[in-house]
Amino acid sequence: MHIDRRVFLGATAASLALPGLVRAQSAPAFPPVDARSVWLVGDSAPPDPTAMSARLAELAGAGSVRDGYLNGGAVEALEKAFATLLGKEACAFFPTGTLANNVALRVLCGDAPHALCQYDSHLYRDESNMAQRLAGINLVSLGAGRVTPTQEELVAAFDAAEKGPYALKVGAISLESPVRRLEGQLIPPRRVAEIAALASAHGTRMHLDAARLLLAPPVLDRTAYVAPFETVYVSLYKYLGAPFGAVLAGPMATIAKAREWRHIYGGLIYQGWAPALLALDALPRFLKNISEAHGMADRLFVELQGSGKVKWRLDPFASNIHRLEMSQALAEAAFERCRAAGVRLGRWEKGSIPFYVNETLLRRPVEEYVKLILG
Repeated sequence: MHIDRRVFLGATAASLALPGLVRAQSAPAFPPVDARSVWLVGDSAPPDPTAMSARLAELAGAGSVRDGYLNGGAVEALEKAFATLLGKEACAFFPTGTLANNVALRVLCGDAPHALCQYDSHLYRDESNMAQRLAGINLVSLGAGRVTPTQEELVAAFDAAEKGPYALKVGAISLESPVRRLEGQLIPPRRVAEIAALASAHGTRMHLDAARLLLAPPVLDRTAYVAPFETVYVSLYKYLGAPFGAVLAGPMATIAKAREWRHIYGGLIYQGWAPALLALDALPRFLKNISEAHGMADRLFVELQGSGKVKWRLDPFASNIHRLEMSQALAEAAFERCRAAGVRLGRWEKGSIPFYVNETLLRRPVEEYVKLILG
């Protein structure tokens, strides 16, 4: 019996794809995206290339914005804005946060390529061993499953480096806050101060991966929080409307060295004005909106808890991610009501749903969210 190989392969591929196709067809559909669409499942609404392009064209026509190899124009204006916001002397634009993190660590470690970091940090888990492979920095990860290592763990790590048979200096401590892998938890300011004091006693410099710091509640004094860190990285695309980019802030001399390494690592791109312009435009509006969104979320959580059906898992060190405890039946019904209304809500798991505070929360009144969640 002759079998046409192409027909056979095509039929086989179709049969293998069928389960996925069925799942895709049965997945709940949301209404078309519009100005009232809400995402309570991330740091912002997904990027809209059409709207982004239109806004960029509008901003680009308003004045001289072009830079040359990241000098001048919108890039320089953005760097000055973030240096002021973070209370640092200088700031440099970077194409990616991975590059900003690793250049910062290379500069801070200098001739002491030994650094401590959190096990659950982006630096350790998401950057393909860049510090080790390109800079020869030995990363010692601590505190798996926790926002920050204990003081005892840090002291032990210093002892292991400095008191071994061949003494090593710990060149840097890198911390991530908020910690995305641990539901956006912030390192408590008290712990930052304790770690900074220990680092200072050992002559060790500090870096902060603060990619999502601007999502934190307005009660957090950002300038005071980042003050103990020599260098601080903030993302431009996670919630500031840029297609890519990051900034690294710190002392003038440190950032000058970071610019040198940015070039060596291939990060000195010809033009950075497009992401810089969009982020610079969004920054003041975002800071105002995220503050209002946090206030609105607090009112919403209080109303939900007052119903007796929902418990707000209050966490003083949450950034923009909260947990709402409720029955599975209520969570599933709430998801369906929200879906039909164009509101993306987190799924129930182990007794609660995640609730992300972001700018899109402001698109509906508190009363509407109460009705959608409680029914």
